Amino acid sequence: MLEHLTGAPLFYDYLGWAVLLLAAFNAAQIIYLLWNKARVERAERRKDALRRLTVTAVMTSPTPADLLAPPAGEEEYEACSEAIAGILENFEGEIAERALGLLERFGVSGHYRAMARGGRWYRRANAVDMLSVFRLEENRGSLLELFKKERVASVRYRILRALSLIARGHDDITTLACLLSELPYLTPKYTEDLFYNAVTALKAKGREEEFGLFMRRIMRDDRVLTLVKRDCLTACRAAACEKAGELFRDYYAAYPEEPEILAACVKALARKGDFSLLPDALRHPHWLVRLAALKNAHLCREGPAGEIAALLSDHNYHIRLNAALALARSGERGRAALRAAAASGDRFASDSASYALEQETA
Repeated sequence: MLEHLTGAPLFYDYLGWAVLLLAAFNAAQIIYLLWNKARVERAERRKDALRRLTVTAVMTSPTPADLLAPPAGEEEYEACSEAIAGILENFEGEIAERALGLLERFGVSGHYRAMARGGRWYRRANAVDMLSVFRLEENRGSLLELFKKERVASVRYRILRALSLIARGHDDITTLACLLSELPYLTPKYTEDLFYNAVTALKAKGREEEFGLFMRRIMRDDRVLTLVKRDCLTACRAAACEKAGELFRDYYAAYPEEPEILAACVKALARKGDFSLLPDALRHPHWLVRLAALKNAHLCREGPAGEIAALLSDHNYHIRLNAALALARSGERGRAALRAAAASGDRFASDSASYALEQETA
């Protein structure tokens, strides 16, 4: 069959044309890629020039809108909004006020609110991201409306992030927690970031107590997932809430069967120098709570060495290992307990104690 095909009188003519067409197609593809690269680079240069012009106008003129033309297309809106976002991120006072005035004068925020209501999902997501950068409380109503109508989960999560940055009080944060609990749980990091944003926004306004009111409001609220409550406690610790000690103790007492919440409370109080929950946590039946206590026991100078030493014989490997490491970090008293355990007939305790002593001398 192959010999018959190659023996045809026009076979090599057809083959030559096929090679030429393929070469022409490849050349056209290369030319298109080069043209598109040049087009994108030209657009980026135009955007960069407009960004610099916008920043210069805001920094040098009390009325920057008089020096700039209103944005006329998507490219110009992007350049203007990115410049203003950078200014708001790095400046306060009069400079920030000028940038916000430019947002209002040119209708940039309104443009992105309209963009977030239609089009493809990634355009809506980009619009919401820009609205979150502006941190304008006037966008709150629009964002809540968008959340109700939006069906794409990734856009809804972005809307919640935007809402977390403009929280004004405990009512706003309660709404945020309830909306978040309607969606599939994402990750602890995402949830912690949301409420960290909220608590830091309140602290910047001198209203830190509003986050405490929110936490007490949701303590018995079944609409809010337990995991979300745990992440709120973690965010509270990360944001260094000064007056949250009693709150952590109340959550510890309110959720005796929720090890995730108990562990978060133990960690938060220990980092604040409050070790009142440590003895109870070391005796807790759930290993996660015991582990949280052990990982923070070294922060307490007069740590409960006896209770920790008893955990060298725990049935859980992680508990035994961390008990030994906690004793090794707690001074001579702890190391003496390790030496006694290493010489004991308890294989579990002996192995863990020996490992910790080796790490100390290494």
